[in-house]
Amino acid sequence: MMGEGVVKLKRAANGFVVHFSDPEIVESNRKKDRYEDPDVQMVFNDLAGVIKFLQNNLEKLVEEDEFDSAFVKALKE
Repeated sequence: MMGEGVVKLKRAANGFVVHFSDPEIVESNRKKDRYEDPDVQMVFNDLAGVIKFLQNNLEKLVEEDEFDSAFVKALKE
């Protein structure tokens, strides 16, 4: 199974916007009673900045979901 991580790219007037759910905020929401919106938008002036950001962060932005891990484990038993 794959994680639910989704990264969206949109063109902006001055570059590009990258939309994603911050995995640290998602994890924090699981542990706390207070909810914080995990949706984050980052603006980059050029494509090189987008590519550098994705190269450094894409793996953790689309990590396997905890539910998916449990489901796959149950299938293997």
